[in-house]
Amino acid sequence: MTLRLDPGTAESVAAKHDAAAEAIDDAAGSAPASVDAGYGAAYVHEIIAAVSETAGEIAVINVGVARLVRDVADSLGLTDDEVGAQFDEMKALVP
Repeated sequence: MTLRLDPGTAESVAAKHDAAAEAIDDAAGSAPASVDAGYGAAYVHEIIAAVSETAGEIAVINVGVARLVRDVADSLGLTDDEVGAQFDEMKALVP
């Protein structure tokens, strides 16, 4: 099995995760501070708090995934460079 990850593709995927995290963070301020839910107001506040907490966690996960995608792309590139260097050394030994 061959795994190929074009650096442009990797950066595109990572950038989308960064954008998702930023969009989630930007939306955080749009949660209502108060609601007119009558007797259910306390429950609605709990729901909003839970959604906000989960959204924050999802944003952090997206940032982490973006970093991991970049790290994988870097590692694959280094591996390719190392293999290429080995072939160059072998080629130099061949008369």
